[in-house]
Amino acid sequence: MTLQEIIDLTWIPILAFALSFCAGVHMLIIKKRPPYLKTKDDHRAMKDEKKYAEVGGRLLLFFAVGAAVMVGLLFISAWAAFTEIVLVFLIFAKRWKEMNDAYGPM
Repeated sequence: MTLQEIIDLTWIPILAFALSFCAGVHMLIIKKRPPYLKTKDDHRAMKDEKKYAEVGGRLLLFFAVGAAVMVGLLFISAWAAFTEIVLVFLIFAKRWKEMNDAYGPM
């Protein structure tokens, strides 16, 4: 398998990993919601912005790990990779909604 074939196979989960990892680290270090995770004119007050950033950062890192696992699974089975990322996304979405309801915008 050539490098070009590997990139063609894995570019989407690598991009998902990079974006979610960077956003998660940003939220954990800065303790604020990054401007690229909200709409342009969203100036609503948060219930608890530090807790939102802490929990959201950990959730984004969870998704990044899921994307990294997907990269490995793509070399074994495309169906296994697809199933894994769907499960990770469903868990991520459910937990993100719970976090948003608890600490998000009022």
